[in-house]
Amino acid sequence: MGILNGQSLLASAMAGLTNTYSTLMSAHSSSGKGLTLDDLSNVSGNTLMTLGSNYTFLQYLTTNFAALDKDGDGEITGNDLNNLMNTMQSKGLTYNEIQSLCASGNSDNSLLSTVLAYFNKIDANGDGRVTSDEITKFSYDCQRNEVEAKYKSYRASTASLYYNEGVEDDTSSILDELRPNLNSTSNS
Repeated sequence: MGILNGQSLLASAMAGLTNTYSTLMSAHSSSGKGLTLDDLSNVSGNTLMTLGSNYTFLQYLTTNFAALDKDGDGEITGNDLNNLMNTMQSKGLTYNEIQSLCASGNSDNSLLSTVLAYFNKIDANGDGRVTSDEITKFSYDCQRNEVEAKYKSYRASTASLYYNEGVEDDTSSILDELRPNLNSTSNS
């Protein structure tokens, strides 16, 4: 696994939300200030075709309408969307947000599947959200563990430190040549 780029996952989610919101605002906003639940529920076929794979963002806005409409005015306004993106930027994404906002085909599938598979391990502080920093730290930790496991078996005791180059029949090592001959000292 290469280094996981949590920032790209976050950027993908925010870009998809922004593009979807802009498309829906231009085509379906009844008030011009924001999107009502009725606007989100009655999207035309042409707008759905324009959204294409970003349909999951429309589903997210519809499903989470009440939570996104923080001021309770019955519309998701640009301010409401900015508040959501600020929260995502500072606090990260929940499992469900990653699943619905990043599965639209706009983000790296290997990154998405890895983050979803290891969500609880990546969420180091246990707050139910993963940040870009947590994803990157998890990635570095995994790479460090892989390298440590790979090189754990390499020890000086398992490698020949001395090789008597050019001597084919002599099995003695340079070390044997350098130390005093034990037989000659014991016989004296």
